[in-house]
Amino acid sequence: MGSTDNPGGFVDREDWDDDGDEDFWKPIKVAGRELYNKSIDILNLSSGICDLLDDAEDGKLTQQLMMENAIRIPAKIRGAMAVDDIYSLVMENAVIIKVNVSELKAQLWACEQLNGIEKKYVDVLKEEIEIFKSLFINWVKCFDRGNDLPDDWWLFNNPDTLPGEE
Repeated sequence: MGSTDNPGGFVDREDWDDDGDEDFWKPIKVAGRELYNKSIDILNLSSGICDLLDDAEDGKLTQQLMMENAIRIPAKIRGAMAVDDIYSLVMENAVIIKVNVSELKAQLWACEQLNGIEKKYVDVLKEEIEIFKSLFINWVKCFDRGNDLPDDWWLFNNPDTLPGEE
């Protein structure tokens, strides 16, 4: 559990000390910080809902899945921010973030329908996810497709440059 200063044991939003990063002002950095902060809100709300789940097998499984997804989201945002000048690496993280958010939304259905969590709690997290989605779209708009490394899986490369069949 948390300390007396933080009885819920919630994750704090980091102050994003730029540590001399001269690019802190760039739109991708600003949008990334906003997205990260919202992901921390989602993580904390997910943790709160998980605290309401019972210890039965279904409750434990839902709790585990929710927390795996909720924890992965801010981690992937931070990872993307570390390589935000390489399009394919940032896109890879963005796809993983989207998948985790989608899975988290599906688990909210399980919370309500299978585990009896009150709709009002589920709705609060759903609203935060919608805000996150809007911030996510703004963040993705900042990605620079022109600055990339070759992707030998051809997942994020320009389709016009795909190699021909051999």
